[in-house]
Amino acid sequence: MGGPRVSVIMNCLNGERYLREAMDGVFAQTYTDWEIVFWDNASTDSSADIAKRYGERVRYFRSEETYPLGKARNLAIAQARGEYVALLDCDDVWLPDKLDKQVPLGDADSSIALIYSDSFFIDQDGMVIGRCFKRAPPAEDAFIGLLTRRNFIPCLTVLMRRMVVEKVGGFNPALGYAEDFDLFLRILREHKSAYVKEPLAKYRIHGGAITAAGLPNSTREGIGVIKETAKSLPALSLHNRWAIRRRLIGLWCKLIVQRLRFRGTL
Repeated sequence: MGGPRVSVIMNCLNGERYLREAMDGVFAQTYTDWEIVFWDNASTDSSADIAKRYGERVRYFRSEETYPLGKARNLAIAQARGEYVALLDCDDVWLPDKLDKQVPLGDADSSIALIYSDSFFIDQDGMVIGRCFKRAPPAEDAFIGLLTRRNFIPCLTVLMRRMVVEKVGGFNPALGYAEDFDLFLRILREHKSAYVKEPLAKYRIHGGAITAAGLPNSTREGIGVIKETAKSLPALSLHNRWAIRRRLIGLWCKLIVQRLRFRGTL
């Protein structure tokens, strides 16, 4: 009782380069009823010192070894006190009205478990180079859309009901790349979502970002998540079965190209 309504989950592994900008974006929110749960995944740079300088609104925790991101996110969420949880990586940035435009959507409809928005793509210097929804527009049926199309839910924009996250079992602790995609599917299978059409955050694409690097492990995990989810569905229309198959074929082709590209370094 009396705790913050939104817990901002920040998982950090050597994120000192952009960390101040990410945290400043939270402190600049026009919606102010939040806390930051900062989970240091055994960083060896100055991330801990930076995070601790922000005062008591940042609750700092640290693991003594580096865990897969799915497990690390679960450890952070276990410390959350908010009704809602939001995810923010240390190289991304929120716009000031992000929470102000999402929290009222959840408050107005208790059946909505996940809220997301469009996001800008920025380069390592912060220059805007694109938009998420232009590349991957939202689907009317978000659950089927995630199975059949390119992922259109930017992780840095999500706001989720903590009770629902806990109900579906949280993140898969074995996943280190597709853990957010997997969780979104499990939430959306039985719950509603909503989205804000305008960009409310900036997703940074740079050499150190694991998703931007196009690693084979990321694609392989995504294929596994789609296959396991589709296998568990009792009935799918012929149209949706073929759409999922086409999506998997596309991902297998992508994986082959990635393995050829990275074969010298894997």
